[in-house]
Amino acid sequence: MLKFSSFDESSFLKLAPNELKAKIHIDKPLSINISETTLSLTLKTEEGEVIQSYPLKKYAVKTLPSESGWISSIAEKTEYELVLTEEAIDNFNSLKQKMRTKKTTDFKFKVRAALEGTFQEQQDVTLSIFVKLSDMSDYITLIDNATIEIENNG
Repeated sequence: MLKFSSFDESSFLKLAPNELKAKIHIDKPLSINISETTLSLTLKTEEGEVIQSYPLKKYAVKTLPSESGWISSIAEKTEYELVLTEEAIDNFNSLKQKMRTKKTTDFKFKVRAALEGTFQEQQDVTLSIFVKLSDMSDYITLIDNATIEIENNG
């Protein structure tokens, strides 16, 4: 979170939307529905909040093998690396242009993903979400190995 602590209006205006990436790790056999996955940005300005959601598309998908450790083991996962769609890049650039005339006081990034798969066999799922602000930066962890319980309703 240190990266975001120094993130300001100038940093936002320097973002190149074609370099923004999101990465999601999810336990197999579950997957994400990429067409319902978005990167959201909330900006607080003097005039109120501006909330924008940008659709993502597949950049790369790979399998992360399971690992056995002395104390615990890590299940096999799928890693999704996602980038903004062309339309999202245009919309992000338009927002940046509008924000040049407004004083921004706060920023928030969120990644929203819909899960797919056979939930009857799965009691819970472990999920990690990361965001990358530029090609020259590392991924920033938004959610790290969070365990989500799955309710079976029937």
